[in-house]
Amino acid sequence: MSATITGVHEAELVRPRIRAQALPLATRVGMAGAPLILIAAPLWFGATSLIAGVTLVAASWLVFLVWLAGCIRDERLPLTSHPVMLPAVLLLAYTSVHWTMGISANVPGTQLEWLRWTGYLALALVAAETFSAPDRLRWLVTILAAAGAAIAILSIAQHLIGDGRIYWLIEPSQGGWVFGPYVNRNHFAGLMELWIPLALGLALAPGAGFSGRWLWCGAALVMAASVVMAASRGGLLAVAVQVVVLVIAGAALHGRRRAALGLVGCVALVAGFVWYAGSDDLLRRFTQIGNPGAATVEEVSGHRLEAWSGSLQILRNNWLLGTGLDTFEPHFRGVRQYYTDKVWTHAHNDFLQFAAETGVIGIGLGLWLVIAAGREILRNLRRTAQTATGALLIGITCACLGFMVHGWLDFNFHVPANAAGFAVLAAIAARRGWDED
Repeated sequence: MSATITGVHEAELVRPRIRAQALPLATRVGMAGAPLILIAAPLWFGATSLIAGVTLVAASWLVFLVWLAGCIRDERLPLTSHPVMLPAVLLLAYTSVHWTMGISANVPGTQLEWLRWTGYLALALVAAETFSAPDRLRWLVTILAAAGAAIAILSIAQHLIGDGRIYWLIEPSQGGWVFGPYVNRNHFAGLMELWIPLALGLALAPGAGFSGRWLWCGAALVMAASVVMAASRGGLLAVAVQVVVLVIAGAALHGRRRAALGLVGCVALVAGFVWYAGSDDLLRRFTQIGNPGAATVEEVSGHRLEAWSGSLQILRNNWLLGTGLDTFEPHFRGVRQYYTDKVWTHAHNDFLQFAAETGVIGIGLGLWLVIAAGREILRNLRRTAQTATGALLIGITCACLGFMVHGWLDFNFHVPANAAGFAVLAAIAARRGWDED
């Protein structure tokens, strides 16, 4: 009997190691490469510089090609199974026309933005196929949520005892309102919007345990506190939407009373932190909405409505094909109705800028992509209801939803680190086959 028991214990100890060693090469490449890129890119100032952006694309394609080689070696090629593959490829093909045919007024900029899109798609495909099993999905979500809490703590410390330099060392060459590793605090908030719901998804998961729920709720609160201290209005709105959706999801998973208590507790803690640490700056920024005269050098909120109106005018002037990716600035100069010494490179509304730059054809392809992804996400949430995988998918879906809400007020989709993170999470949530825990 003792020999049998010993044999069983030894088998249990060895089995996880055998399983890890048996993972295909493609899976191991994806499990290592995708999280590394998603964490390193924000730390490199959001990959907003030319060299950082190109490095992100190159790293994404390197991971994709090695992953693809592993898939071919294993005699499998799952590239056509994702529901958004066709509209995504068609959108890439269409937007390449602007620079290949010379339609764009900024051909180098259009080429670079298009190249970034190819990197996002490559990384998203790798992640969707790699993290297709519940245990691997949980591993990714855990890594990103923990990284988010660590970056939030670093950013809060930098804000409280720093002097406006990134990592206490680097002075932004063109100014800005630094928060954490980002020159623009609104883009830092965009990163946190992607990772806060991941921590809450881990807390909602059945079987998380009392200590686990407290741990991940604490991580989410630290990240939410950093958004408050960054004084990002769009970020605060996005996080508020995410909390409401997650509370509704919590009611479905754990009962209405617990969800209500969780909501009251979260609101009380965040509201208390706003009052204690960040209320003055945050309230001052809300009073500047629609008031150009109150805007500081860093602010553009006062002219946002005019920028949105200009985007619609650009769309009317180029309604069929649009102007090409990353061409807002030269075209906005021609329709702007006010004087400013600031250079408007973005419309501060990702969706209006996308419409102006891609025209009716791009809008149609974009809607196809969003609807295809949304339908599959809803199916996945129904299939995995009441499971740990379902809780993680709820967190991922809320991350994408909050990021899109913020997209109506800013340009986080043009920040490579944030856009890559969104693409990866959206691709994972929308993949086919999430039907078991």
